[in-house]
Amino acid sequence: MVIAAALPLALLVSAGVPDRHGGGLAVQAQAQARAAGATGGLVLTAPPTATTPLTQTPPSKPGGQLFRVVGCASRGGPYRGGPAVRKVAIGFDDGPAPDTGAFVTMLEREHAGATFFMIGRQVSSTYRDVILRELRNGDVPGDHTFTHPDLTFSRDVRGELESTLSAIRTASGYTPCVFRPPYGDYNASVVATAHSLGLATVLWNVDPRDWTRPGVRSIVDTVLAEVRPGSIIISHDGGGPRGQTLAAYPQIIAALRARHYRIVTIPELLGFRPVYEPCIKLCDGIGVPRQKLPRGAILQAAPGP
Repeated sequence: MVIAAALPLALLVSAGVPDRHGGGLAVQAQAQARAAGATGGLVLTAPPTATTPLTQTPPSKPGGQLFRVVGCASRGGPYRGGPAVRKVAIGFDDGPAPDTGAFVTMLEREHAGATFFMIGRQVSSTYRDVILRELRNGDVPGDHTFTHPDLTFSRDVRGELESTLSAIRTASGYTPCVFRPPYGDYNASVVATAHSLGLATVLWNVDPRDWTRPGVRSIVDTVLAEVRPGSIIISHDGGGPRGQTLAAYPQIIAALRARHYRIVTIPELLGFRPVYEPCIKLCDGIGVPRQKLPRGAILQAAPGP
C-alpha cells in the first residue's frame, strides 16, 4: 500500500511489467502532479496485479457505486505498432473538428473503438459532449500538441503537451496517456519530455494519406494492403473536410473483421491499463458499475476537495 498525494490521474508504483524496451510500468509522481494539477490530500493506492486486477480498491457504496474513466497508465515508446497479434488500432488526428461527431457516430454504429489525437487549442466547451461520447463509446482521447508545431524545432515542447493535457482534462475529466507528434517528427528530447508527463509517444505503420483526399477507394485499398497484426493506422477527423475518410472506415472495419482482426484503441493494443475513479457528483453519462470495468483496470480513490 502506497500513500501518495491525490491526483486526478492515478499515481502508480512499478508493477514490474516489462515493456518492449525493458522498462517497468511506472508513472512519476512529480510529472503526474504537473500534468494533472494536484491539489493535495491523501489517497491510498495499491496497484492490482495481473492475477488479481481489481483487488485492494475502494469498496462499492450501497446502491451501486459508479466509476468513470479518468486516464490510462502508459509505458515505454516510441511505438509504431503493437504486438504481432490479430488486433489493429486506428488513430484519428487533428480534431476535435466539425466532422468529429460524425466519426463518433460511425464508430458507435460499427461497435468499434479508436483513439482521437486532439489539438489542444481546438478543445473547447463546444466539443465537450463529443469528447464525452467518445469516452462513453470506449474511444480514447490523445495529445496532439496545442498548436500542431514540428516539435523538433519547438522551444516549448513541455508547454505544447501540458496545455493540451489541461484542455482535455478540463473538458472531459480525462487525462491522456498517449501522444502523437505532429507530422510524425520527434527526437529523443521530445520522447523524454512526453514520458516525464506520463505520455507514451505513438506513431503509425499504416498511412492511407487520407489528408490528401485521394478518394474513398484509395483509402480503403491502402489500409487493407498495408495492415498487419498489431498495426496502428493513422487517419484524420480534422484539418479539413473528412467525408472521404468517414465513408472509408465502415468498409475498412468490415474487411478487417472478415480477416479476423479485432479493432481496439491504441492503449489497449499496447497493453496500457485504463484508470478509473468513483463518481463523486456526476458521471457525465460515462459512469459504469464496478462489475463492468475492464479486466485489469486500475481503480483509484477520487481526489479530495
